[in-house]
Amino acid sequence: MSKYEYSILPEYAPLYPKLPYRYEEYEKVSVYCRGDKEKMQKLLPKEFTVTDDVFEVFILKNNKIDGLENYNEGGLIIPCSYKDLSGACMSFEYVDSDDALCAGREIWGYPKKIGEIEFNVEGNKVSGSVSRKGKKIIDIAFEETGEEFNQPDLFPRLQVKRMPHVEHDGTHLNTILKNEFYDAVTKNKVTGKATLNWEYSSDDPLATLGDVEVVGAIYFVGGYTLSYGTVIDEL
Repeated sequence: MSKYEYSILPEYAPLYPKLPYRYEEYEKVSVYCRGDKEKMQKLLPKEFTVTDDVFEVFILKNNKIDGLENYNEGGLIIPCSYKDLSGACMSFEYVDSDDALCAGREIWGYPKKIGEIEFNVEGNKVSGSVSRKGKKIIDIAFEETGEEFNQPDLFPRLQVKRMPHVEHDGTHLNTILKNEFYDAVTKNKVTGKATLNWEYSSDDPLATLGDVEVVGAIYFVGGYTLSYGTVIDEL
């Protein structure tokens, strides 16, 4: 039997195109915070271990993508390790389009959910938020000041790709994978001060991290290519 080449549902009208995707120009505001490692650990897959107490919360606007429709996103990234491999896990991620949602979940295991994303730039100030089910779970205000700080390296992404079993409770697919960006370019990067607020939601419990110390913030404009990842382990 010849190899079946089709992979994206539905076969007669795929939701998203094949890889790679080129993000030509995206704007991102990132707030780096110092938190409680025990609380951070609870927001990670059980296979991962927190490696530092500084995490990233971000809001992002995509202005031009070769492969997907433009979409916005926001999320929480926690530094972690799997065995002897260090990186960071996208612990929560929110997008506002179905093709970005399903491509992220089905290919790389990103825990994407649909949310309402706001992103606004006015002069040297940026504001952004993520809302879902009536809760503003991320709310960021940034102002460019040029303040320097040690930006943590939160790459590569380490994710757990899980799929529920169709015949019983449990998993059908349970994979540890690594994902990286390629051909990244920086078009603008400024540092500043920022505030981070979040509203507690039982469906999206980012706010269980509590009141955290903001150690630095960045507004960034750039591009990169997103392609296939690497399977690290099959559980």
